Amino acid sequence: MKRLPLAVLAAVFSLCLARGADTLTMATEATFPPYEFLRGQEVVGIDVELSRAVAQKLGRAFRVENMDFDAVIPSVMSGKAQLAASGITITEDRRKNVDFSIPYVKTGIVVIYPKKTPFTDAAQLKGKKIGVQSGTTSETHVLEQLKQEPERFKTTPEACAAMLAGRCAFVIADIDPAKNCVKGDDRLAISDFISSEEYAIAVAKGQGELLAAVNETIRAAQADGRLAKWTEAYKAESDKLKEVAPAATAPAEKGALGKLWDSICDDFYLCFLKPGADGSVRGTYLVRGLGVTIEVALSAIVLGLLIGFLVAVVRSSHDKYGYFPFLNAVSKVYLTIIRGTPMVVQLLITYYIVLRSVESKELIAILAFGINSGAYQAEILRAGITSIDPGQMEAGRALGLGYWATMLRIILPQAVRNVLPALGNEFIVLMKDTSIVGYIALIDLAKGGDIIRSQTYSVYLPYLTVAAVYLVLVMTFTWLLGKLERYLRNTGADVVHNNS
Repeated sequence: MKRLPLAVLAAVFSLCLARGADTLTMATEATFPPYEFLRGQEVVGIDVELSRAVAQKLGRAFRVENMDFDAVIPSVMSGKAQLAASGITITEDRRKNVDFSIPYVKTGIVVIYPKKTPFTDAAQLKGKKIGVQSGTTSETHVLEQLKQEPERFKTTPEACAAMLAGRCAFVIADIDPAKNCVKGDDRLAISDFISSEEYAIAVAKGQGELLAAVNETIRAAQADGRLAKWTEAYKAESDKLKEVAPAATAPAEKGALGKLWDSICDDFYLCFLKPGADGSVRGTYLVRGLGVTIEVALSAIVLGLLIGFLVAVVRSSHDKYGYFPFLNAVSKVYLTIIRGTPMVVQLLITYYIVLRSVESKELIAILAFGINSGAYQAEILRAGITSIDPGQMEAGRALGLGYWATMLRIILPQAVRNVLPALGNEFIVLMKDTSIVGYIALIDLAKGGDIIRSQTYSVYLPYLTVAAVYLVLVMTFTWLLGKLERYLRNTGADVVHNNS
């Protein structure tokens, strides 16, 4: 009978591995039209079609993971994905970590510049602040060719917005995102190519059979015209992603405020209400992302409370009575590691290493955030337990209650009431920290705003809306916490303020 749980776990693990072996996963950042972009909730583009053709050749199911560009190649290296296809340029540094297919696109990088400051010669870049998308060959160009540090941004549109705000002088980017940034904006222009490059698909080292299948697929798609057909179709579709609001047609000339209001309304419609190619509106990304944010935050809060209770009881029991020496040592190591490392690093370690075979990104996020929050809640609760008079424990034991019964029924309820404001603050911090789950390809509220930005190339309105939604969430939670505190005080359950 004791072997049954191990057998069940082994079977489940084998099923997970088998399922992963039957699926070809492509890692990409779906903000690079026409190679990869979102059509509603579906990732489409030239790279997607090529990778799907590879999966069909191998007779495997196909799946796309949408993540930040910086995480695309690490996903292949860690085994989370088998292909990395995201307009990836072949470089010698990248060859050290992954193998590349034969190139399927010849392209280059250009300079995006304000028309009021025309760009005519590469010498103008020297000594200037240059904006780039982090992790791209544009960043490498600034480092190696200009011998200076670039201004790194998450996306090319964000770099252009910073340039228009005076944060940098020029932006260097691949030609396709550069064209989309300039489209409809009469303040910007692009230069000729300043460097040529080739795109290829990346696979993990030692995957010779997979690499051969990728190369054969690329050659076949080039020979039979499929690649040209995909390129034409997706370029036409991606050209429609960034739309320019129509000029006002009102008969009377509007003032500056009226024009500003019309511009905001037009941007709001394009960002959130205009139906896409699949009939859904872009605001759906925020609605779905909000659901993921709430799910991850609330689940992690509950998990953090459970972990926090256990660690706090162990630590306080050891401090007062010398109980649980081994568990106390383990708890100290846990607290030191969790509180001493950044949350984003813990999330990536959980995703790429600890739970490498787990497919549910929601589960991974909940566990990572719950374990992180548990360390902080543990110390908050330990402070609450320490604040309770030792006589409370002695009184409970004198009444015939055991140690754990006294702790659970007498000590902990009072401790929680004492530290409720501090716990509430930790819950608020946790809710906002969930905005980094985009690093593991999970579309939450913040990632939803980023997707809308990538489709409309409007930087301000999507991010301001996301910030407003987070503010409403925090204000709502703060109001509920205040109601709970008042309830405890009015019912005489508040230890600190109870004078009866």
